[in-house]
Amino acid sequence: MAQSTNPRSSARWLPRTGLGWLCVVLAMAGAVLLGLYAVAGFFDRDPVHLFGAGTRGKPVAAVFFSGDMGLRFGMGPYISDGLVKAGIPVLGVSSSTAFASRRTRAETDAIVANAIRQTLRQTGASRIVVLGQSFGADIVRVGLADLPQDLRGRVAAAVLVVPGATAYFRADPSGLSYRGTPDADGSEASRLDWLPLTCIQGVTETDTLCPALTMTNARRIALPGGHFLRNDHRLLVQTILRELGPVLKFQERF
Repeated sequence: MAQSTNPRSSARWLPRTGLGWLCVVLAMAGAVLLGLYAVAGFFDRDPVHLFGAGTRGKPVAAVFFSGDMGLRFGMGPYISDGLVKAGIPVLGVSSSTAFASRRTRAETDAIVANAIRQTLRQTGASRIVVLGQSFGADIVRVGLADLPQDLRGRVAAAVLVVPGATAYFRADPSGLSYRGTPDADGSEASRLDWLPLTCIQGVTETDTLCPALTMTNARRIALPGGHFLRNDHRLLVQTILRELGPVLKFQERF
């Protein structure tokens, strides 16, 4: 049986109105967004991943909270890899998984505290470096402000990479969830006065927490570029390792 070559037979499946085309475009955009969320880890079961397991037993380990695209994209893989190569095991927390739905302040504080406890337990370290990037930096600074006293003595230092001036407790790579009222502002930044703290921002950034960190224990560093730091991951990792110099020197003894 010969196949029809009538163009109308295929064209009848195409939308005939502007509304129909709009539905097609929205469906395609939704599919792309769903794929983005899946790849970023929003549907993963476990937000925690241990890197550098072979360095277990070192006195210092790190816990790293990723940006809202998870541990697979952006600066995260470079930061984790740089720390592992420096001899620091890293417990990575995928923010896209841990904050796939909106969290309360109490839940956010608990996630940070439990991540530190889990890092101590899984790595055998006695002290922890806490790092966060973008969305993860916002979560870290919120959690550290309310960190229980029994854990504060175990934190050797903290590094915030491109934190925002405010914080939201739900990760969203599309940015749509960040248009409403934030879950935390920068007013409590002064409470981060109990540990060595480094805040790294892009020199052209305006929405950043770093200028508010005026305490004597805090170092503010501006790198070239905006929020993505010109994608100069090598310079970022070098800066982080330089700021963690005292910690690394202690690590080298073992």
